Amino acid sequence: MTKKETIQFYQELSTNAWPPKSSILLSGWILRISEGITKRANSVLPLSYFGENLLVDIEQVEKLFQETDLPIIFQLSDYFEPKNLLEQLLELNYEIIDESLLMIAEIEKINEISLNKSFLYSHIIEESTSWFDAYSMLTKCSPERMIGNKAIIDRIKFPKGFFFAKHNDQIVGIALAVIERENIGSYDMIVHSDYRRQEIAQSLIKKIFDWGKELYVKGAYLQVQGDNSGAISLYKKVGYKECYRYRYLIKR
Repeated sequence: MTKKETIQFYQELSTNAWPPKSSILLSGWILRISEGITKRANSVLPLSYFGENLLVDIEQVEKLFQETDLPIIFQLSDYFEPKNLLEQLLELNYEIIDESLLMIAEIEKINEISLNKSFLYSHIIEESTSWFDAYSMLTKCSPERMIGNKAIIDRIKFPKGFFFAKHNDQIVGIALAVIERENIGSYDMIVHSDYRRQEIAQSLIKKIFDWGKELYVKGAYLQVQGDNSGAISLYKKVGYKECYRYRYLIKR
């Protein structure tokens, strides 16, 4: 695949794995509109464009997001259309924030991953209050954000696995995995602050890969913020590599 095709492919997977409440098509752009909880589910994805007046289309985007009381956000990967979109958004007082990496791996080429057997690992394929309660506890997020995230996860139409790491019956780590088109995406990998640097995250990754292999998955992907050097080092250690980057532009 070309770089454009590769980015489009993984953007499709990541959007399907974190689906918006509704979407609007505008001159090739996808406007994702949800509860306002996360930027990915509440932003414009400009991977193709056939409009004739860029400024008019940006104004239309701004109007639609303002009508829903949402911040106006574009998600620009290393490939976007039209080519002068970034320049135009910066001129219109948009600010670049939160550059992130999408990393990929081939399951058959994954490095050997050690498992910290001091913890008990499990996963379920049905949503449960215990996983969401653990998410709320580990992230200390607001009830509103928890409701919004649960609504997004409820909308996922593809096989999903909810992973746990436990110590003395206490949940100390969780992760979410979604499978589509022979690829497994890892999301919401969170470890309790008192239990970090004990190989829990990499153990959860191993369990996710094991589940993926059972379902004949060939590839894996995840997204990580560009300033999270510790997580990036871990993912490289187990066999992920950077595929492309993306960042958000938000109207100031």
